[in-house]
Amino acid sequence: MSAFTEANRKAFDDLSATYDTKPWQRAIKAQVAEALIARKDWIGAEWATSISGEQSDERQVRLLDYACGTGAVTQALLPYVNEIRGIDISENMVKRYNEAATSSGLQHEQAHAVVGDLLGENIDPAFNTSEWHEFDVAVIGLGFHHFEDPEAAIKRLAARLKASTGVLLIVDFLPFDHKVNHDSSGNSGSMNEMAHTIKHNGFTGDQMRDMYQAAGFEDFDIVALKQPARMELSSGTVHRTLFIAKGRKSATVFQKIGNWLGSLQGWAAGDWRADRRDHQHWQPGFANDVAKKEGSLWGPEKLGETGNDANPRKDEPFRDRGGWNMGLPRHNE
Repeated sequence: MSAFTEANRKAFDDLSATYDTKPWQRAIKAQVAEALIARKDWIGAEWATSISGEQSDERQVRLLDYACGTGAVTQALLPYVNEIRGIDISENMVKRYNEAATSSGLQHEQAHAVVGDLLGENIDPAFNTSEWHEFDVAVIGLGFHHFEDPEAAIKRLAARLKASTGVLLIVDFLPFDHKVNHDSSGNSGSMNEMAHTIKHNGFTGDQMRDMYQAAGFEDFDIVALKQPARMELSSGTVHRTLFIAKGRKSATVFQKIGNWLGSLQGWAAGDWRADRRDHQHWQPGFANDVAKKEGSLWGPEKLGETGNDANPRKDEPFRDRGGWNMGLPRHNE
């Protein structure tokens, strides 16, 4: 573990007792959850829950919650998957995650987290088993700007996904000015004390696209949330714009050959037409109406041109309209 990673481990261990306990922290947590649920179809994963809300007994969907913290992503996406594994470098965060899962009635095989680091030079051999591979979805929720080498992180997580269908989701911030975290007197709050653990002051859409493509992902898209996140620090209220980025892991060579042969068979059978459109194909820049409504950062229409202002609107406080339960839901509800 590098010195920077160790600093993150210690900082989050120390922060775990009060993490997501303040109202503004809970608001961000709920905001991220609502955004993920609202874009479930846009994400493009093969979820276990159908459009009608029924669980499929045949489809087994596995989620990797990386840098899982106390389980915000798990709480949001649990109804749509069958099995979740969390990983975090902080032992105290993992402890809180597992306590929440157990108190919510979840079985160990349904959802649990372990202490680990998939991004270091020496990965624990325990992660070489099938339990930690072939995930349908992998998510990093607000931890990406703490990673020492984010491009390498995307490549490492790509190796854990199913080829052709596996989806990587990253929730993080657009570029922000780190100087706003400190007031003129030099005072700082608990979040300001985390400044030494932040490696990147947010990411642009182009940066995210390049990293996804370098790791072999296709169908990349990124959407900025219209409502900025509010962070109540000792220096005052800080506003940051959240984004959700997604990409689908490319098919293997053999899968591509199989798809090509299948298309030839379809053509030979007369199913192929020059004007045929695949209605499941994602348009460049926008995956569906949800993305168009919020404004994609990638594609022919930029965020500013769609009327969705990415700048903080300090007169629009976040409202939890969905009444989202902050506790982990039971799997069988």
